[in-house]
Amino acid sequence: MRPSPTATASGQARRSTVPPTAITITATPTLNDLARGIVRNLTLDQKLGQMVIVEFYGPSYNADLQQMIEQSQVSGVLIENNNGNAQSGPQLTALDAALQAHAHIPLFISTDFEGGYVNELRRITGERPSEAAIGATGSIQYAYDQGLAAAQTLKALGLNVNFMPIVDVLSNPNNPGLPQRTFGSDPTLVTDMGRAYLKGLTDGGVIGCLKHFPGLGAASVDPHRALPTDRRSLAQLASSDLVPYRTLISEGIVPMVMTTHLLNPQLDPRLPTSLSPAVVTDLLRNRLHFEGVTISDTLWMGGISNTYSLAQAAVLAVKAGEDLLLGPRGLSETRNVLAALKQAVLKGELLESQINAAVERILTLKLRYGILSQQRALELLATPSDGQIPTARASFPRSPAAADRRRLSWPSVA
Repeated sequence: MRPSPTATASGQARRSTVPPTAITITATPTLNDLARGIVRNLTLDQKLGQMVIVEFYGPSYNADLQQMIEQSQVSGVLIENNNGNAQSGPQLTALDAALQAHAHIPLFISTDFEGGYVNELRRITGERPSEAAIGATGSIQYAYDQGLAAAQTLKALGLNVNFMPIVDVLSNPNNPGLPQRTFGSDPTLVTDMGRAYLKGLTDGGVIGCLKHFPGLGAASVDPHRALPTDRRSLAQLASSDLVPYRTLISEGIVPMVMTTHLLNPQLDPRLPTSLSPAVVTDLLRNRLHFEGVTISDTLWMGGISNTYSLAQAAVLAVKAGEDLLLGPRGLSETRNVLAALKQAVLKGELLESQINAAVERILTLKLRYGILSQQRALELLATPSDGQIPTARASFPRSPAAADRRRLSWPSVA
């Protein structure tokens, strides 16, 4: 069923449970109202936790997950085959149920369920058609059907976010990582196929995510290994790589956009795109008018980690305008990222108002797709901001500044 962006709360908080500092709902709230109220009732630590999607190791709920989900209250997890997370259908379904059962704020449970050689659930689902194969059919209906089928599979396993569709416009046939992962080289075809696939995901109740902004189609280096360089001008990008983003964002159907790691001196001569205010805020937010959730590609990739520590990259990404950070692997990295973000806020390098706006967008998205129920949202409005999780949890044995807002004089992207 298509999630309704205009759904409203069906109940109200019990007055007897509302502490003096909580927000009392006196009228039917909008999703944004609920999200804004929850943000006001969260501690800084809780808000920062909501800005991180973590990787973890193993097939079951363990002590590290307990710390990340129950103490750090992270926003979500990334299911990865290589991390041993997806071994069988019953195992993954049970894991996802356990993850949500222990979360204070319900989680994004995400994966790369693409097709071809990138399918983190291959051991469970078998092979799926690649985007190149979908694009080769030229059938918009087939693209929609594949998106819907993917959503139905993910929902049945307990997942709610698919980092798809890829809307890179392939202009370099020797691109080392993308030829089988794109719909093709024609911006119109990529846009039409991307729209259909995204609508299929949405109709199946799963959050889709356009990637890799502002476009990897011309890259000659895989950002998993090193930082690609793209020297095309904004005007050139506007006629190719940006076409799917500009079109689909203007249609109001894009819930999430993932930024990639590349250097384009025409956009920012110093910072990779995922860490650049000129790209994430000035181009994506201000020029293309994207109002949904932004997320970085994984910050441990070579395109970033060859130059920056994970903590440095996390702070720069948020400063650039990222809402969600993808990449801490395990408990230690997660703690390091959250500590770095907190110190940046306390030192004034990051503005808490920016943190609040990001978390409001994140919670609104969770509400819109029913990940966070409106009843649970009302309960969170009545929960004191003491950072404590109100329900007892089982115990597990422990396992071995302001932003640099350089404004560019942008040519038209219309």
